[in-house]
Amino acid sequence: MERSPEIEELVEEWFAAASRGDASVVDRYVTPDAAVRIVGSDPEEWIKGGELAAEFLRSEVAGGGGEVTFTPSETEGYTEGDVGWAATKLTISMPDGKRVQPRWTAVLIRQGGWKFVQTHASIAVPNGEVGWTYA
Repeated sequence: MERSPEIEELVEEWFAAASRGDASVVDRYVTPDAAVRIVGSDPEEWIKGGELAAEFLRSEVAGGGGEVTFTPSETEGYTEGDVGWAATKLTISMPDGKRVQPRWTAVLIRQGGWKFVQTHASIAVPNGEVGWTYA
């Protein structure tokens, strides 16, 4: 495994485009393959297939209208051959001043350039708050 500045820059570009409301970033970086998965922080956000994933992501970016800001931090990217993966701590700032800080990960494949095949966002909740404890 190798650290990948290229993957890290792609993640930065992805969220900069999302902050601008530029949904064309989806067409550049999401493969249309049926194996694509998007797992969001909402329980209903389990999207299967590249076309549905792209539609969902375009809607999310356009829905922010360039007024929602996505700020990644501590981004890490790695590659092994034609597979890459990334993780970042994300801050999403809403126009009304509210903020949410999900963790975000992605898997990419080299397909003429790097393309997302899986992303996952989760909002951290302490285990004790959901009753998940270890003996």
